[in-house]
Amino acid sequence: MYPILNLTDPWGHCGNIGHVVNDFQKICHLAHKYEFAGINIDLSSPDTSNTSECRELLNQLNLKPVSFSCLVKLFDSQKEFEESLAEFEVHAQKAKEIGCKLTLCYLLPFADDLNFNDRFIQTSDRLREIKPILEKNDIKIGFEFIGPTETRRNTKYDFIHTIDGTRALIASAGLYGYGGYKLDVHHWQNSGAGLLDIHHMDLEYIFYIELNDGLPGYDIFNIPEFERELPLATGVTKVEDFLNALYKKGYRGPIAVEPWNQKIKDMPLDEAVKAVKDSLEKSVSLVRVRDSLEKSISLVN
Repeated sequence: MYPILNLTDPWGHCGNIGHVVNDFQKICHLAHKYEFAGINIDLSSPDTSNTSECRELLNQLNLKPVSFSCLVKLFDSQKEFEESLAEFEVHAQKAKEIGCKLTLCYLLPFADDLNFNDRFIQTSDRLREIKPILEKNDIKIGFEFIGPTETRRNTKYDFIHTIDGTRALIASAGLYGYGGYKLDVHHWQNSGAGLLDIHHMDLEYIFYIELNDGLPGYDIFNIPEFERELPLATGVTKVEDFLNALYKKGYRGPIAVEPWNQKIKDMPLDEAVKAVKDSLEKSVSLVRVRDSLEKSISLVN
């Protein structure tokens, strides 16, 4: 498991640390300074137009180009979807040239215009149109489902908001091998999922992990969606159990944080980046400690 820095647009990339930096070189140097292993990339930014220079800088600083945002408008009009699909194809080609092999997409957990059945069919059909672009550019797509009920409480229809719902969509769209999860611990826990769900999840589904911690005094039915803390700050969210289940499953991929936290947003950029890195190191160390203990016990026995 390795820490990555996300300073891209929060809505395009499904969340960040509250700081958006529209300067590719600055992001790279910040990540290098605080010893992150990789970064997310905003392919809409003009300073990523020279893909060979981007790749050269990443190699120079020993950083992985982890993911870019899937700006395909899955839930808009057919015209808007088709226009965004053309833009996504351009981004996918750029990603391939840079060496980035993952795009991230969040699934709206509600609808006001289509019931579940019609929204599912429409989304599945549209994802089938995306698949050739993914195949051509050797890119996978990670879906983030939104677990808490807050965003669905006042809408006409609900939509996919669980592990199983996302897995069914991937199967329906014929995306197994290309489609998987951007798995956020907040959404995992507050969708009602547990460790058994991770145990039964194919490793091939798990592309990207996000960590944070919940606010005390709530349950899964009323916990806020857009107010969180850095991982291990409150102990509300089962970060250690979550990470150890993923490690046991065989996951060794990227880990980011998504705190949606005003205090971190108000920090100077360098201070916020350091706080994020420290929280990630502390979180990952819990996995390493448990792994070391288990190995020691097995040697004794």
